[in-house]
Amino acid sequence: MSEISKINQNFSIKKVDSETIYVQIFRNDIIASIVGEFNNNLNELERLTKTKIFFRGNSITIKGNNADIIKVSDALKFLIDKFLKTNIIEKDDISLSVNQN
Repeated sequence: MSEISKINQNFSIKKVDSETIYVQIFRNDIIASIVGEFNNNLNELERLTKTKIFFRGNSITIKGNNADIIKVSDALKFLIDKFLKTNIIEKDDISLSVNQN
């Protein structure tokens, strides 16, 4: 199975409108690492991208302007890929995920 297929099996991203993206992550270990302790990783993503991120269960909703929500969506894909390769997401990975492009 290709790496892309493995990554895509672990999440779903849907653009609701020009200001909202809805992300579902299907594995609890991945979502826990991405969210971070006390939601610190999501809070950092919010700060870096000037978006609002809402988290509940295995769902993350991103609100903001179109360019910023796409940046967060790409950052989440980066973090999922990083977790699948290394089984860890470190604090520096959050800023790296936003600045990857």
